[in-house]
Amino acid sequence: MKARRFLLLALLCLLLLPCITYTALADSPISVMVRDGRGPVGGAMVAVQVGGATYSDRTGPDGLVVFTLPDGRYGFTASREGYRQGTGSGVVGTDSVVNITLTNLYAVSGTVIDAALGTPLKGAAVTVSDKTSQVVYTGSSNDDGVFSILVPNGYYGVEARAGGYESSYIDNNGAGYHVLDNPLYVGYIPVATTTGQASLNRVRLSADFPGKTVNVNESVSFDVKITNNGIVDRTYTLAVKEAPTGWNVRLLSSNDAVNRVFVPSKSTQTIQVKTTPLGPGSHTITIMAGSANDTGELQLFVDAVKSADYRVELVVPDDISLGTGETRNVEAVIRNNGTSRLTNVMLYIGPDDVPRSLTATVNTRTVDTLGPGETARFVVQVYAKADAGNGNDKLYMRATSSETKSDQKHMTVSYTTSNTWLGAGIGIALVAILAFGFIVWKYGRR
Repeated sequence: MKARRFLLLALLCLLLLPCITYTALADSPISVMVRDGRGPVGGAMVAVQVGGATYSDRTGPDGLVVFTLPDGRYGFTASREGYRQGTGSGVVGTDSVVNITLTNLYAVSGTVIDAALGTPLKGAAVTVSDKTSQVVYTGSSNDDGVFSILVPNGYYGVEARAGGYESSYIDNNGAGYHVLDNPLYVGYIPVATTTGQASLNRVRLSADFPGKTVNVNESVSFDVKITNNGIVDRTYTLAVKEAPTGWNVRLLSSNDAVNRVFVPSKSTQTIQVKTTPLGPGSHTITIMAGSANDTGELQLFVDAVKSADYRVELVVPDDISLGTGETRNVEAVIRNNGTSRLTNVMLYIGPDDVPRSLTATVNTRTVDTLGPGETARFVVQVYAKADAGNGNDKLYMRATSSETKSDQKHMTVSYTTSNTWLGAGIGIALVAILAFGFIVWKYGRR
């Protein structure tokens, strides 16, 4: 009888458990907001564990999903294709929103091939490792030897392994393959059989300085070494696999353009890669060398910066004329012919620039800034001294700024004795003669 009562009590508890669970869940709401670096992430699957059961729902276009849970602390996970899984936690009954940020993932892909035959290798285990954090991401090659593994931004090395083959590791000659907000294709990864048959191949491209910083429109060159690690001599075909649009990338040897290079076994040849960046920013150039089934690649990096262009021009009249004792205002124009802003722009006339017959004073001393293509006008007061006589002299001046200065310019100043002074002199002489004659007339007979 007691056993029967116990069984009935247990059955009753089992029947009431869903009701209890449902009642427990219908308590307080909490929102989960899922974002990435650009904003809300819609369609993300958010999951939470409650009493051993997992409840999940997807975010809407606004990145939000709402759960109604018993009071307490809970951990939430959010996942979506193309992102690394994110987590967050909150207290139901206290917190209103739990924020979870997802990290974008980008595909690192390539093709694993048999180094001796050049055929795709199916089922090779591929590891993509972060060269900074040492975090690894794994995958495998498909029937075509192609692999695609999602990783966050960073610098990576790639290793391929398969049964009966040696492992093969590539990392852009130590620099790492740079994943930055876009998928990256690393090319072919040849793996050699453990019998050593693939030692016929193994070309390697390297550069001591694979990254350089130059000014826009300034030539830059790289010395690229092509090493034949195989046991037979090879002639490798050279090509530019990738370059910024419009750039002229040349492959040279002693200033001669080349498209093939012969490299004996266990030897190295060096070529020059030369180009001129057309715009500012970080740019990548990929060089390839191949022979039969043996290919190698190298990424070169050009950081181009826009250089300052400071040019100033001074325009003054070729010549002016004035009388002695006369002052004239002369206009001088300063023009910014460069592409950069000029500061503290002045018209400079030094003590040795003014001849003794003249004086020169600049009314406007300084213009604070002068933008590209803009002009500034200065007025120069030129005075011919009263005792200068007749003649001409050169008055020198130049435009200056904090950044640059113009060539020295001059204008020829012609000066003549004023008719006013000539008339005054004649008048004085006549008066003197008349006065002398009057004195002689009146007193001379005595």
